[in-house]
Amino acid sequence: MSAAFNLPPLGQEQPPAFANARSCRDWLSAQPLANPAQSQALLLRQINLLNRYAIAPGERLKILELLRDPIAYAQTESARKFAGRPLPLAPAEQAGMDANRTLWQAVQTGYLHCLGACLEGHAELRPHAALIAQRAMSALRAELLDIYRAPVDPPHQLWQMLHRVFSAAEGLGALSHPVNDSLQPEHPATGVVAAYAQTLLLHRASPYELSGRQLMQVERWLHRWGGKVAVLNAPPVEPRVPPLLIDLSSDTPESSATAEGGHLRWLDLSDLSRSVKRRIAHLQKGESPASLGLGEDAVQPGCETLLKHLYQQWFKGGAARLHPRHAGNGTCRLVTGVDAIHYYLSGKIFRQPGQADAVSKAQADEIATFGRVATRHEDDYSQMQGFMVEEWRVINESATGYRLTRPLSQAGGRVGGGQMVAIMPEGSRSFLLAVARWSRLTGGAELQAGIQIMPGTPQTVALRGTGLSAVNEKYRPGFKLPAVPALKYPESVIVPAGWFRAGRVIELYEQSSRQIRLTQQLDRGSDFERCAYASV
Repeated sequence: MSAAFNLPPLGQEQPPAFANARSCRDWLSAQPLANPAQSQALLLRQINLLNRYAIAPGERLKILELLRDPIAYAQTESARKFAGRPLPLAPAEQAGMDANRTLWQAVQTGYLHCLGACLEGHAELRPHAALIAQRAMSALRAELLDIYRAPVDPPHQLWQMLHRVFSAAEGLGALSHPVNDSLQPEHPATGVVAAYAQTLLLHRASPYELSGRQLMQVERWLHRWGGKVAVLNAPPVEPRVPPLLIDLSSDTPESSATAEGGHLRWLDLSDLSRSVKRRIAHLQKGESPASLGLGEDAVQPGCETLLKHLYQQWFKGGAARLHPRHAGNGTCRLVTGVDAIHYYLSGKIFRQPGQADAVSKAQADEIATFGRVATRHEDDYSQMQGFMVEEWRVINESATGYRLTRPLSQAGGRVGGGQMVAIMPEGSRSFLLAVARWSRLTGGAELQAGIQIMPGTPQTVALRGTGLSAVNEKYRPGFKLPAVPALKYPESVIVPAGWFRAGRVIELYEQSSRQIRLTQQLDRGSDFERCAYASV
């Protein structure tokens, strides 16, 4: 049994707190499960002991089923520590990520013990083979989801195990058996094929480019749509869209069209493509996302944009690019953090308008002695604030963006998807504003980021709100971008995240103060909003 999935051997040395379903239920009722961190540690210890303790396979399955809900709750709460955080993760965030992955792997091991018992012909478990395989895949996909929320590259062993579980279920004749999953309350009806397809499509959705909210939305949609995918032993005849080709003996999520061998399977995505395309069409006609079963929290136009992204990734072979990419070389300078960006673009410390001419006693003494203020104040400021200009290596580039990388051993700021940055390509003499559309750790040693340039030469400005509630409000750093008619980009202003409201009037200070009205949100990131505006 353990040899099939390289599982730990079973013995009688260290028993868990429970050896049957009844004692497990009693143990759970006595634990402080309302504390997620404490609950996670308690559950991990017991399931690790269970995974090495010899008990009846039927009791093992019952125990694992009892533990599913409390584990899911603890893991969901723990994920808040690291999900959506910029990279590299802080030590506490990394510890949370490691704890989640370790527990998900322990859950996988538990169900794999049960699946191994099915393969060995255990009569009591054989009727539950579909449920066991689906549960193992569910835990594996939960680990994958946390990996994408960190985000890092999934290990090859994960894909290898996914294919092995599917192969085992196929050999047990369990692919067509329905399964009910209480952790998917909106769409509990599922099965092995649906769970397998969900996991592969989650990867194919280009998850690094999605926000945490979008990623969870895709996961919920996949619960609903997993049953629309069929697994075939031969290429589908006249498929609506190209099928997803899988090699069950590989350690990759999908294979190339030239793959050969007896372990190939084809995922027919035709029904799913029709369903997604139909929803996009109805949204374009003005129907609400909720009426199309996309969720009460799905709103336009973001819902339609996400569906179009999925359609392109799942059925069209990836994102269509307006500008071709080519291999890059050399380096690119990069700055993170709104304050640091403002400092390096303007070349001076940000001060409240009207205070720029005020001088301290020390500066007055320097003027009297040297005839000017020493420039070390500006130089020291960047060091005190932790501002720095980083050197990143260019992997590839296009007319509108770059794919950059730097070693984790190199000092630098944290970069997350949707974060504003400033870049200075090699050969350029000035910084441009840009957005890190995604970031991820690769190979455990490098940080990569996809950078999209904001067109136009930026100007630094100061911004603050207006109205009675903003009487004592201080100015904050901001940026202004010119119109780019060739790209149909209107003149825009970069404001702090959460500022945009159609028609909102704010104060903009350049050489003097004036009021502008925000008219349209053009882009939104984790720490900024780019807005079109009109003069008041």
